[in-house]
Amino acid sequence: MFPRNAMCRQFAQPVAVFVRGVRTKSKGGLPPAAQRVVTQLSVMSASRKQPKLLKLSREDLIKHQTIQRCWSTYQADLRAKRNEQLKLQYKSIHKAMETLETLNPELFQAANAPEHAKRFPMELKVPTEFPPRKIWHYDYKKKD
Repeated sequence: MFPRNAMCRQFAQPVAVFVRGVRTKSKGGLPPAAQRVVTQLSVMSASRKQPKLLKLSREDLIKHQTIQRCWSTYQADLRAKRNEQLKLQYKSIHKAMETLETLNPELFQAANAPEHAKRFPMELKVPTEFPPRKIWHYDYKKKD
């Protein structure tokens, strides 16, 4: 077996992991003119900036990597489910349109007619928690 101190030293060595952090303004040090030059150079070289390093022990690094992999797998599963649902919806809509075309071609043409300058119909107005500024539309007439 390994001596306890040797094993602890093996796991206690810091490991560098890149993380993104929020930029903060420095609190002094340079005169304003020099700070402007530094800021301009920083903006010009923003693509070459390196993220801040995390100093993790080996055990924490393994935990971090495991959590990262699990999260990316979870996100990939969500994307796959969402894409599958969208494919099923598209197939259903396509099938309904084909059925409409076979049953009633005139209605199919009306459903697919281009709508120029169409506004949201008043009948489909979404209810809200607060009343509108103009309570009632007195001159509203439904288009036939």
